[in-house]
Amino acid sequence: MSIKRAAVIRGAIAFILIAIVFTAGLLITFSIANGQKQDYFRQRKIQAATAAASMDYNDLNALKGGPADLDSPAYQRLRASLVRIKGSDSKVRFVYLMRPTNGKMVFLVDAEDPSSPDFSPPGQAYTEAKPADFYVFEGKRPPRPEIEDPVRDRWGTWLSATAYITDSAGKPVALLGTDVDVASALDSFSQTRRLGIMFDSLAAALMVLVALQWIVWKYGKDSRLALQRDMEQSAVRLNEELLKADRVKSDFIQLASHELRSPVNAVNIAMQTLDKTAGAKLSPDEMTLVEVARNGSTRLVDLVDNLLDITRIEAGDFVLRPREADAAELVKKTAQMLEPLAKNKGVGLTTRLPEGPVDCVVDSHTILRVLENLIANAIKFTDFGGVVVELRATGTKLLFQVRDTGPGIPDSFKEELFKKFSRIDRPSDFRTTGAGMGLALCKSMVEAQGGRIWFDSEEGKGATFYFEVPRYQKGAEADGEK
Repeated sequence: MSIKRAAVIRGAIAFILIAIVFTAGLLITFSIANGQKQDYFRQRKIQAATAAASMDYNDLNALKGGPADLDSPAYQRLRASLVRIKGSDSKVRFVYLMRPTNGKMVFLVDAEDPSSPDFSPPGQAYTEAKPADFYVFEGKRPPRPEIEDPVRDRWGTWLSATAYITDSAGKPVALLGTDVDVASALDSFSQTRRLGIMFDSLAAALMVLVALQWIVWKYGKDSRLALQRDMEQSAVRLNEELLKADRVKSDFIQLASHELRSPVNAVNIAMQTLDKTAGAKLSPDEMTLVEVARNGSTRLVDLVDNLLDITRIEAGDFVLRPREADAAELVKKTAQMLEPLAKNKGVGLTTRLPEGPVDCVVDSHTILRVLENLIANAIKFTDFGGVVVELRATGTKLLFQVRDTGPGIPDSFKEELFKKFSRIDRPSDFRTTGAGMGLALCKSMVEAQGGRIWFDSEEGKGATFYFEVPRYQKGAEADGEK
């Protein structure tokens, strides 16, 4: 067989393999994206059904379907429930209750503020209603949760999930609708496809490059020299592609973390529920497995939350929501939550707080996250003695201090302490496990509030972490905006 003929055969084989891999990658990408879409549709229907089950049909029966309902207690209770449902999912744009009246589908309650131009008052007809929307009330179809994609009306184009409130006899009383903008709902699935195609194309390109290297190397020495020149040029192009891929990485991590959050939280809740409700029915070995799974799912929830928060901060999407709070109560709350952890290790956990409340305007969730990370770290690395948490307040600043009696921080590691994925290398210390994101997240969250974080430590004599933030911060919640 001639060299040229062998090269042609190798090229044909390589082309077929690359085509198979590329096609398989596309199929997998579209299958994952479609699976995510179907899972999202199921979650939306479950969300709508759960919300409908929380409604009192007696309140609905008390409504007349007219402007007079606005001042009724039943209307106010139902609207408060709709507002809570809307607030539970940032993607939900409209939440409302409707029912047929005189052959028309009319609004009963709307979660929108009455001052909003999108508010639908009681009795307003929904003129875009289709005949199928009346089937459940006419007994032509069972009252099951449904999802429509897309629904076009005067307000826009929506992915609409509906469920029905029924009375004690199972008769439908009203329709609960939750609308999500189609572009917003389906963006994550489209992005998954785009990323999949991009990485699949990059993989195919790399396989082509490898195949060319193999074929040309087999062809002869002169060809290998020419290939070396081509590789140098390809390396430049590949470096450019890697730079682009690095920019895509942050978006991909944020998307993956967001998509992981719901299933991970579901697993964590399921394991906690199993631990509480099925304890008496399980053997000691089974209980041990449940505890291992529960601890692992809790750690995974923390990991996903930290990863998502860091990527949001780096992308500029992290939004602070300052509101009035008691800084001393935030410290007490965190210490109470972590006190069992300290007791299990046999170390003390005490607080030193000013007398009386310490009023402030801060993002309580962010302060709690930082305190929880710092105190949990202090307990983790303290075997003897204890941990002291102190709060000092001035007219414009809040200073938090977490002091432990642990092994301290080596001088060689102090510069790396607040970097992502950095961990103290102590081969004999089992406590070095973890993703190394806790302190990096603390630094990012404190600096996002216009504050600073630092530490003081001498190896073998413990460590003290400090962070300082403005006492009265400005933001949407603090200014009275939604």
